[in-house]
Amino acid sequence: MVFMNIAHRGFSSQYPENTILAFQKALDIGIDWMEFDLQVTSDNHLVVMHDKTVDRTTNGTGLVSDLTLEQVKKLDAGSHLDAQFAGEQVPTFEEVVTLLLGKAKMAVELKFVGLDPIGQVLDILQNHNAIDQVSISSFDLVKLPEVKRLCPACSTTALLKPEGDLSRDWVAEAQKYGVDVFGPRHTDTTKEMVALAHNAGLVVRCWGLGKDQGSALERMIDAEVDGMTTDCPDVLQAILRQRNM
Repeated sequence: MVFMNIAHRGFSSQYPENTILAFQKALDIGIDWMEFDLQVTSDNHLVVMHDKTVDRTTNGTGLVSDLTLEQVKKLDAGSHLDAQFAGEQVPTFEEVVTLLLGKAKMAVELKFVGLDPIGQVLDILQNHNAIDQVSISSFDLVKLPEVKRLCPACSTTALLKPEGDLSRDWVAEAQKYGVDVFGPRHTDTTKEMVALAHNAGLVVRCWGLGKDQGSALERMIDAEVDGMTTDCPDVLQAILRQRNM
């Protein structure tokens, strides 16, 4: 398996997170995995945004679920990072799938409340023949069996926050939900945990590395994970090349 260098919300260390620009800039440097998040508007459109409110990453305020798609599309999703990015929009799920189709695989995190929008997520992926290019992830693990029920062929990823409780068998916990990918936080990830997951037939991709410039990235590679999300896919790319991976 080729190591998964997953651009977290796109090339988010240098460009506004979860925007078309951030995804395109990651593609431009040869990144072939993207991670992004889904929320649902008040008129039931899937949009790419991490937070449940638009406050942090746009010039607007309020819950995504209280705003229509038209209202969300009018927001500036770039200026919060730098004035040079003014005018970047919040993309829809379909816009991002269309951009990445055939160019990068997608780690799609379900941030919305409830199970109802899952069918719409899968419909969009199936309409674009993209099921084999995606792994759907969530911390809300009950969503993942619903994904499998509706689309058994779709890969799922259990995102886990052990919160220091490493006495539990987190691999077994993930397996309860029938997932394909085990997703521990990098600070909780050990070589032993990775080996257990691999022995259980799971792919291991960790999260939470943010803007780390090398030490945590290197530790995860040494722990023999299969991939990780990072805000700095360029840094991880350089490390992987140095290691001939």
